[in-house]
Amino acid sequence: MNIRESGQLQGIMEMLKEMAKFETKIAELYALCAATWKEDSPFWLGIWRDEIRHARHIEQIMDIVKKEPQTFEAGRQFNPATIAAVNREIEDKITMLQNGEITEDQVLFAAQSLEQGYLELDFADIVVIGNAEFKVLMHEIFTDTQQHKDKIIQEIINRAQSKGYIKE
Repeated sequence: MNIRESGQLQGIMEMLKEMAKFETKIAELYALCAATWKEDSPFWLGIWRDEIRHARHIEQIMDIVKKEPQTFEAGRQFNPATIAAVNREIEDKITMLQNGEITEDQVLFAAQSLEQGYLELDFADIVVIGNAEFKVLMHEIFTDTQQHKDKIIQEIINRAQSKGYIKE
């Protein structure tokens, strides 16, 4: 049964809205990191750009779902409150960074956790996909997020090595 007929369209749209907010909030955090730690701004701005693009992708996905709800069937159920809680966590990190209460290393660990958590939620499962453009957009978001997690982990390792905490 498609998502309009099942009555799940509104819930799926709410979830997509929270996903777009996640992408925008995490982009805001990364932009603030780039402004705070100028020597590392290329690193932060690289993943910031992707997050901005992801937010646009999710807006496109919302348009697709609105226009063609009959091509989608409800998949795994997600609670929008879960991602809303993550968005509040990101807002807290932004405030801490603005107040000088968090180090760059701490932000790296938080960012790795946020990116990993996003991957584990696997939002592509919210609908059974009947639209090729949706598939492409979700795949790009998922792939980029995996790369972000890997880049952040590598940055954490590089910093630990440069401080002598671990050997190369």
